[in-house]
Amino acid sequence: MAKNNSTPSGRYTIIWIVLLVGVGFYVTDIIIDVFIFRNGTLKEEILNPGYYEVWMRSAVFLVAIAFAIYIQLLLRNEHKTSERAKTAEKFLNSVIDNIPNMIFIKDATELRFIRVNHAGEQLLGLTTKELLGNNDYDFFPESQAEFFTRKDREALESGVNVNIPEEQIDTASQGKRWLHTKKVPILDDNGQPIYLLGISEDITKEKQAASDRKETEIRFQTLFDSAADFIFVIDPEGKIIETNRHACEHSGYEKHEIIGENIKKFFTRESQDTCDCCFPGLRERGYNQADIEFVCKDGHIIQMECMATGVPNESGCFTSFLIIQRDVTDKNRAEKDARRHQRDMAHVMRLSTMGEMATGMAHELNQPLTALISYCGTAASLVNSLPSPPQQLGEMLELATEQAHRAGDIIRHLRVFVSKEEISKETFCLDQVIWDVITFLKWEVQESGVKIELRLGGQTRKVTADKIQIEQVLINLVRNSLEAFEHAEIAEGRVVIQTRLLPNDMIEVSVTDNGPGIDATMADKIFDQFQTSKEKGMGIGLSLSRSIIEVHGGKLWVDKKHQNGALFGFELPVSE
Repeated sequence: MAKNNSTPSGRYTIIWIVLLVGVGFYVTDIIIDVFIFRNGTLKEEILNPGYYEVWMRSAVFLVAIAFAIYIQLLLRNEHKTSERAKTAEKFLNSVIDNIPNMIFIKDATELRFIRVNHAGEQLLGLTTKELLGNNDYDFFPESQAEFFTRKDREALESGVNVNIPEEQIDTASQGKRWLHTKKVPILDDNGQPIYLLGISEDITKEKQAASDRKETEIRFQTLFDSAADFIFVIDPEGKIIETNRHACEHSGYEKHEIIGENIKKFFTRESQDTCDCCFPGLRERGYNQADIEFVCKDGHIIQMECMATGVPNESGCFTSFLIIQRDVTDKNRAEKDARRHQRDMAHVMRLSTMGEMATGMAHELNQPLTALISYCGTAASLVNSLPSPPQQLGEMLELATEQAHRAGDIIRHLRVFVSKEEISKETFCLDQVIWDVITFLKWEVQESGVKIELRLGGQTRKVTADKIQIEQVLINLVRNSLEAFEHAEIAEGRVVIQTRLLPNDMIEVSVTDNGPGIDATMADKIFDQFQTSKEKGMGIGLSLSRSIIEVHGGKLWVDKKHQNGALFGFELPVSE
């Protein structure tokens, strides 16, 4: 603002000048009348002026006095206005300098600083003297100066305020700082910008606090999501507010399908009742623990150990609860398996005892079988010596001798198996062994009424294995199919035995029936020891068969997707 240099002595000087001018006009009029118009002498004009001269001279003098008074009043008003302006300017300067935010004013033409308050000096580390007359390019890096200038021009050209929520600035004393700046164009009476007003708030601490808070939230969220447990945050009514990634990934639900739902929705009926019983105590004590069952999206049930902790607010009231559910399905299964293993061990001990007994029985049975073979041979010789022996009698004696030899081989292999001796391998045609097995089971097949269909396609290739053990596997598979029809109401039972040569030099044998099929609860553990669906079964047949096939370099399998019956098969490598 322009300063007023008028003083009381100056004002009085002006008044005296005005008075002297009035006297000058008065004297001048007398001189003109005397020396120009010749209206008498100087003495007469001074002492005895005419009426007209007196009136004119008095009017001029009064006008001069009035003008002097008017000037006096004007000067006095100007002085008062100047004093008020000085007071207002001083007050405004005090206000601007005491505002904690930086305030600066630039000219609208070259954007040079023409005013900066104390807060601006402290923030920038520059004095007003250093700032005045310079622009942003004189103090800041070029990239920052270009940004500041662009925002200045934007405010001046648009004629409206420009809000910059965040801008970085390199200061001389405090290094890098973050500012929240508002730039306001100052317009003249014609609406043209003449100044630019800037107000900048140092938000570095707030931004750092926000960054630290965000980092803490990210760290917490990372820990929250990385936890290997189901974690939920619920309100006092059980409504889920937040959940972690592990819960979503292992339950099959998307996050939006969980948030907003009551946590009991994901429990079994029994666990919902448990939750209703535990919730009052949780609200009161802020802690509770229970075992629940969580139902996944696909219906799978997970056994959980649930721990709930209240999260108090400033007044100590529980406004939310942290629910941590740990999957103990494997733990419970391991405990169950341990108990089952104990039972199995007892069963194995009994089987071991039976094995020892079987060794003795095999030894004892070997002698009567030898005698039986001898008797059958003698009987056959006697029959052949008869003049006209019945043909069927001779065939029956041959079959009896053959089966006695077979029984001896089985007992011999039983002794080898129990005594853990090396198995005896030979090369043979697998299709022929299947014919022998069907012949061996002929009476059982006829009694069951089941039709056996053979589709043999591996006659040209042979396998090297323990023939008796492979026969035992085939007998076990065929008998399982026959026994499946005992309690099944099926009009025409059929068992199909098929062999085929695979591209990988393996011979595949499959046994398929149209019986009731395999119970779904047994499909995954059908080859486990002591697992059986038969009332009088021991659960070792399929397990032992699989072990035999695997020892011979093959594999035994079941087709779980087979419809209308059961399909078992095994593969053996072709003999070189």
